[in-house]
Amino acid sequence: MRGQYEGYQSIDGVAPDSTTETYTALRLEIENWRWAGVPFFIRAGKCLPVTQTELRLVFKHPPRLGFKAFDRSMEPNQLVVKLDPSTGIRMELEAHRADGPGQVQLDLDFSQQGGEGATPYEVLLNAALTGESTRFTRQDAVEETWRIFQPLLDAPPPVQPYAPGSWGPDEADQLLSGYGRWHGPWISS
Repeated sequence: MRGQYEGYQSIDGVAPDSTTETYTALRLEIENWRWAGVPFFIRAGKCLPVTQTELRLVFKHPPRLGFKAFDRSMEPNQLVVKLDPSTGIRMELEAHRADGPGQVQLDLDFSQQGGEGATPYEVLLNAALTGESTRFTRQDAVEETWRIFQPLLDAPPPVQPYAPGSWGPDEADQLLSGYGRWHGPWISS
């Protein structure tokens, strides 16, 4: 899925008929025994409501347990890792709390627990200066990435418009059909 926010083509220096995407959403699958049947969803864009980079693992839906207290639609458990501009880890769990069953959030915001570390760019710059190659992509991984993405570059899907401040084109929701929904980012208050 490719998108372009409304008004992008009126920016100085952008061609009025530009098809450059400002949003993309992907569903990827890894074809091996370990990851068979596990979808990976990625979305990124400009002019979205929030700037936050995170990794979100959404676990399988729990089975119906047959207990009256849990006789409702439950959210799957999640592990959220905030990467940029702030960092932290959150566990979102279905649990039986004192007031009944519901979602429990366990947060560890790194800035509140000892301060922020170096920014991602500072880490990369330091690695480049000290010759630490483990932070950089190997040649075989670059070639594999090109193999995967070249068909999208050769025949890109059409660009869908979206409103600035939205989460992108509505058509991106179709990528998740049968898998749930997009989850909003974890924003610290």
